[in-house]
Amino acid sequence: MILGRSFWAWGAELGCNEHGVAVGNEAAFSNQKTEADGTCCLDLLRIAVERGETAREAVEAVGRSVEAFGQGGNCQMMGNFYFDTGLLIADRREAWVVNCAGRHWAARRVDDVMAISNRYQITDDWNLSSLEAENGGRPDFRARFADEKREGEVAALQRECRALELLQRRKGEITVHDMAAILRDVGEDPDNYNIPDDELPTRLCMHAGPYESRFWHATGAMITDSSDDGVLVWMTATSATDLSCFKPLFFEGSMPDMGPPPEGTYTEGSLWWKHERLHRRAVADYHALKPEIRGEFDLLEQDFFRDGPGLKTAPAHVKSEFVEECWRRAEEVTNRWIERLEKRNVFIQHEGYRGMWDRFNREGSFPPLNPSDSARNARALRAIDRLSELHPASTGCRTRLSQSMASGKERRPLLEFNRRAPSSGLIKPQGVNFA
Repeated sequence: MILGRSFWAWGAELGCNEHGVAVGNEAAFSNQKTEADGTCCLDLLRIAVERGETAREAVEAVGRSVEAFGQGGNCQMMGNFYFDTGLLIADRREAWVVNCAGRHWAARRVDDVMAISNRYQITDDWNLSSLEAENGGRPDFRARFADEKREGEVAALQRECRALELLQRRKGEITVHDMAAILRDVGEDPDNYNIPDDELPTRLCMHAGPYESRFWHATGAMITDSSDDGVLVWMTATSATDLSCFKPLFFEGSMPDMGPPPEGTYTEGSLWWKHERLHRRAVADYHALKPEIRGEFDLLEQDFFRDGPGLKTAPAHVKSEFVEECWRRAEEVTNRWIERLEKRNVFIQHEGYRGMWDRFNREGSFPPLNPSDSARNARALRAIDRLSELHPASTGCRTRLSQSMASGKERRPLLEFNRRAPSSGLIKPQGVNFA
């Protein structure tokens, strides 16, 4: 399996298996009471990926689990957030939409382009369901279970319609490049998109904003290319899809070196956290920096998307070499951008947006964003070292100050710099099934 998941969860938000069964999920909101314990949305995705050799088998595995165990469990690392499940499941031959509400579920075979968001799509047009026919007709799943108020609060219909509109424009000639562009979409007028604006979360490429309905952003994206020749998975493995690069993965051969698995606080050497050193600086000057960053990543993706499909039938060692080369080149571009950006002082003009990232960075023990912060802290540690030489009893001060720098708990003016990461409960990975 290839999974895109939060570090704290067993389940996942994106996934694909060696048979080419690819799954993406969405939180869905129902009028059903949440079980005290059960399989949550993330778990159901993993069950589908683990147990389905075809999309139909994956659908049936999800249905069995929902009926047997219901849905339950906290879906957020920090806080309490409960929701039901929507899934899009595809293989080489077909695709299915699955809606789950409590211990009930319905599935509809897709006969056109399809997108899902945080809402129920299935009415009485289901092919499979836990519901039974009534008076000779099929019950309307959406009418029976949907919580339309919560759907509206997260702009579910607007995002779903936007994705469908973009898919319809390219229907019949959709490429992996098109799919990547859709996942990076921030609206019809991207030049006037201002991340901190007070708006509903209508953008497909989700950026967090300083509002209750906007504490979410895309922390990973996936595209799967499944055909009779084989399966090729494209992953960013990093957040902010419009500031990231898709890179290839095959089931045959070796996986790339992504460093240690990311944790809830800054993890040195982790690819995901390394990219945050780019992302969290770039959003401070988003409109100026995004075109330059995209320009370099787009050149890489042109090469990757051109050469990758031809290697589906290649020997495992050739696939491994290609994967290693692509991930290395993407990391080199990332490193160059980090080096450039870390020489600049970062200041976010919007007070609320700046406060949001201050909070996130402190919580995640994120390294200082500004060179002046790093230099100031280094000077403080050197001063304490000199003091320790004169007064040995003060040696504990350095340890305590170093620890407070790492934890972000020290709030004196010396240490008031950005160092907080979004908790894994406040993220939204993305995925597209491409077959």
